[in-house]
Amino acid sequence: MSEPNLDPLQLLRQRWELASVLNFFHAFEPLIKAELRLSAEEIEAALISPNDDLARLHIALLKGIPPAIKNVKEPNFWITATSKKLAPWWQWVAEGDNPLKPENGKEITTYAQLNPVTRLLILKAVCELRGEQEDVLRYITDELKMGRPIMNFRKENIGSNRKGFIFWYDGDSDLGYRLYREEVKIEFKPNWNRKGRLTKPKMIFQWETIATNLEEFREISEKLMSSEDINEAAIGKRLKVEILPIVEALHKKRERKHKRQQKEAMVLDGFCNSIRFPRRCRERRPVSYNYDDYDQRINEAINLAENLKKDVNLHKGLATGALQSHSATSSKVDPDSDFTNPDSDSGEKRVTIRGGPKVTCSQNLNLPVVLRRSKRNAHTSNPMGYQREGKPEAKKRLRQRPVVNTDYISDSEADLCNYHEIRISDTESD
Repeated sequence: MSEPNLDPLQLLRQRWELASVLNFFHAFEPLIKAELRLSAEEIEAALISPNDDLARLHIALLKGIPPAIKNVKEPNFWITATSKKLAPWWQWVAEGDNPLKPENGKEITTYAQLNPVTRLLILKAVCELRGEQEDVLRYITDELKMGRPIMNFRKENIGSNRKGFIFWYDGDSDLGYRLYREEVKIEFKPNWNRKGRLTKPKMIFQWETIATNLEEFREISEKLMSSEDINEAAIGKRLKVEILPIVEALHKKRERKHKRQQKEAMVLDGFCNSIRFPRRCRERRPVSYNYDDYDQRINEAINLAENLKKDVNLHKGLATGALQSHSATSSKVDPDSDFTNPDSDSGEKRVTIRGGPKVTCSQNLNLPVVLRRSKRNAHTSNPMGYQREGKPEAKKRLRQRPVVNTDYISDSEADLCNYHEIRISDTESD
């Protein structure tokens, strides 16, 4: 099958440069510190259709390559910076001609017209240039001194078969896991000008991505395990025992994340729709624009207001009359005086006021609240134990349970009442 018949995604997955770029971000992610959190599929999509993810990849790499980037606020500034930094180093980090040369702003249009494979080669060259910096060499040295395996920076294949196919496995929880197959062919061409001698052999590499998800890993592992080739069977067994559980865990993690994102999107869509179209849920009444209906509603409103006003005045009059009658009744008693309440057979209560005449009132007289008996203040200077309005003891009375007044008077209180009556009688006789 010729390359023009393949879609851009298949063309990218047939390039070993893509596997090299993914491995670079996997190995040096702690040094780049960009927190890209991009999967291999997202990087492929960005190479096919340039977007913000592709810009983030280049900017993260260019920050570690001197000199510092200028004009970072301009749109697509990273394309111009990439062209300027690759121009003097292209021959050492890539092969062939440089497809992105600085042209005073025209390189932005040139990059947009490039095919995905060429964009991949440019990204691979930037990774190579970033790997030549001193901080990368120090990072590798420090990691090896700390006991990190060399396989973190130099991948090793997981096996090969009789046909010469080499299998590679790489990835992490962010990029994803992938299985590659490499085919190496050696071609010998005879040199007929020198009596049949062979020329220098030519090596041809063919790269293929054979597994990118859980289903493909399961399929390829079962296929290799059932192979008659002992080497392929061993590779299949290793895939099933060591690699397949890791891929399954990543698959479940991504499914949960996808469901959570779908749920959040549904909630957000529902919230936006409720804000965007709030009137659809309202119940509308039929509107009439006749003047007769308008006058009728105005008259009804006026009548309703008048009736409410009459009711308010009536309740206010009743309340005023009740207050006046209560004031007239209570005016016969001085609320600041001490009271006695001796027994009376005629159904009346005789109230003796200290320093004043005796007052006889009906037994149905509703004495004010200030006349109620207070047991708490019996030990004070008030011998009768009644609360007085305006005194400090009034606040204490509010915290206790009210005591109902009765006609019962203790012996000490009766003696005190007789004493006051005798004094008043002596005064009148004089």
